[in-house]
Amino acid sequence: MSTIADQQGPSGTSVRDFRRSLRALEREVELSLASQTECCGVTSAQCHILLEVEGRGSPSIGELAEALELDPSTLSRTVDSLVKAKLVSRVDDPSNRRRQLVELLPLGLAKVEYINLVCDEYYDGVLSSAEGLGRGEIGRVVAFLAEAIRSKRLSGSCCIPATAKKQE
Repeated sequence: MSTIADQQGPSGTSVRDFRRSLRALEREVELSLASQTECCGVTSAQCHILLEVEGRGSPSIGELAEALELDPSTLSRTVDSLVKAKLVSRVDDPSNRRRQLVELLPLGLAKVEYINLVCDEYYDGVLSSAEGLGRGEIGRVVAFLAEAIRSKRLSGSCCIPATAKKQE
């Protein structure tokens, strides 16, 4: 009897092989992020916030929490550490004084530029070593995979296999 784990997809990859590859990718990304952010002098969480602030201009704490899918209080503590490091500031939103905006300070902007320089160079090397695949194709596949996993997670699917649910 064939299980889902044994079934081969069009490319000849089984679900188990795919999961094994994802775990390897996850480990490599975690290790790469740790070394990249360490050399940049920030934690991975701080790095994500700095890059998100750069990309959004002057987002509110709530907007950052939503974008990064973090609890606002957890995010707020990490933003506080960035404020203490003089990388960002919290300013009252002129249109709503109950809301605070996070803005990059000059030192934070320099840190973001350095993070981008280091990471762009690193991932340029990664993409250059992908023989036979175009950068655009890799980018589309990674974006598709990220969205597919996010969508599955948000659909409320849990870890109980559908076959086990039918037996209940």
